[in-house]
Amino acid sequence: MQNELTMRRAEPEEAARVLEILEDGKRSIARFGIEQWQHGYPNLSSVEADLAQGACWVAEDEGGRLVGTLALCFDTDPEYTAPELTWLTPNENAAGEPTYAAIHRCATAAEALERGVMGFMFKAAEGIAAAAGRQSIRVDTHPGNHAMRSFLARQGFSELAPFELKTKDGTETDLTRIAYEKLVG
Repeated sequence: MQNELTMRRAEPEEAARVLEILEDGKRSIARFGIEQWQHGYPNLSSVEADLAQGACWVAEDEGGRLVGTLALCFDTDPEYTAPELTWLTPNENAAGEPTYAAIHRCATAAEALERGVMGFMFKAAEGIAAAAGRQSIRVDTHPGNHAMRSFLARQGFSELAPFELKTKDGTETDLTRIAYEKLVG
């Protein structure tokens, strides 16, 4: 399926479909019996915020169907400045700009699982980040999300350290995450 996919920024009118794909992701995570994404986040507000920032990306198949989504963020992520985290790259360059891009809110549509959609999207995101002058991609996941952890290892990400989320304002109840990073530049 990877050869038949394209990745592009999502359009505002695609917010409902992006949310449907994220809901598929929530159902996939729920099978691990963990709390990640099980209390309303991500939601339509998350998707709309990503769209407004130009951070919401989608994978489209040859038939024009959206089969995957991720948020590719280029701003400083406050969660990633936690003192207990030692990244492969510095948080900022000499000009005070982030040296990394972060991937958040990624999911594959249920009908496209195990077809390489997320691998395609991560590879495309790496290229976008490198073209923007970023040195790495950062991502995090719940320690119990074994599928994502295995996926990240296969994609060449380094597992760094556990940390606690601080900015989820009640939308997540189990705040432990594991930080990952991959050099791209």
